[in-house]
Amino acid sequence: APFKAPSTSKPSTNETIAASPTTSPSKSPTTEEPTVSLEPTVSPTKQSLLTTGHAAYDTQDVHFYLISDDLYVRQEWKKQFGKLSNSRARFMIHVGSATPISEDCPEEAYSRTETSLSFSPVRAFSLPGNNDYPNCPDSSLAWKHYSDHLMNVNKKYWSDTSRYQVKRDPERPENFAFIFRRTLFVGLNMVSNEGEDETATRLEQNLQWVYDNAEPHEDNIDVIFLTGHGRLRDLPTFRDAIIEKKKNEWKDKMVVYARRANQSKLFTDVENSKNFHELTIGRGYPFTGVHLDMTSADAPRVGYRYIDGSPTPDVK
Repeated sequence: APFKAPSTSKPSTNETIAASPTTSPSKSPTTEEPTVSLEPTVSPTKQSLLTTGHAAYDTQDVHFYLISDDLYVRQEWKKQFGKLSNSRARFMIHVGSATPISEDCPEEAYSRTETSLSFSPVRAFSLPGNNDYPNCPDSSLAWKHYSDHLMNVNKKYWSDTSRYQVKRDPERPENFAFIFRRTLFVGLNMVSNEGEDETATRLEQNLQWVYDNAEPHEDNIDVIFLTGHGRLRDLPTFRDAIIEKKKNEWKDKMVVYARRANQSKLFTDVENSKNFHELTIGRGYPFTGVHLDMTSADAPRVGYRYIDGSPTPDVK
């Protein structure tokens, strides 16, 4: 698809939790077009992320990682990723940026982050951030570097067979979607250079991509989990459209938008929209582990914690 460049330790059990009143049935999710798959690795001695009394690691719950910013010390990241080898997580999503703004977007920065992600024991997906092309001196060249090294990194280093199938947006191939355990995951290019024609078009395409993947499967999903780089308040047209959907067609579903920030934090009921939450992802290390509780009496719920053993910055 054509690209139009813009002009410009031990784990802690402390966790932030947001709950939904909807009870999740145990119906298996439907899946779409083939690509990736992750067979579960059972680790019954590990503690559940949620400390709510239900069985740890129920087979219908969902565990994954979210990370952000450049992974520039390869050997350090290799060591940190090595700590995840016994995890129940099924995948990882990097929400950008791959490059620090101080470097002016050389190709080596994208290659460096690609190499760091390759050490992950679970399949990693990548989404672009503001420093990956909008803020670069040559945004078109920067986009080529991102496309070459990170857009399809999920296909490069992991040979496991998948329990979910991934689709790519034909209009914006950096966007992806898959259904796993009654959760629709959607990765979006949400760089926040609002006000430009490119951004308006891109956000319209992003919304259509979400709708195209949610609407055919509304009876088979309980959670819509969106990931991107920019803040919702900087992208109000997208935010307001999602809120409108949440109030109507998606009123019985939990919707989460996860994005890059300085620290991980859960903001519940965005703009007073019940069960629409914004989860911020702290930059660099530690990783943010996310648990979607799909089985307890008040499921679905979302919780998170830092993986290095430090407590989350707030517990609600």
